[in-house]
Amino acid sequence: MKKIFITASEKIVNQLEKKFRHNFEIEFEYSDSLEGKIEVIKNNRWVTICRFSSNESIDNIVTMFHVNYEIKSN
Repeated sequence: MKKIFITASEKIVNQLEKKFRHNFEIEFEYSDSLEGKIEVIKNNRWVTICRFSSNESIDNIVTMFHVNYEIKSN
């Protein structure tokens, strides 16, 4: 199973975990920053797939992640 690493507020992490837990192994770090990010491991290092603000909708974050994941995985 592929790993993703989420850095965001607790609320956003919990919502994203529900969306991604069936397809990815999730690691996370809570942050009080106004920005968040999702990273994946590629070639044995963490690569940022998407960045988002704390007021971004969860659906937009998920869409950004899937689009960027498809682009960067090729």
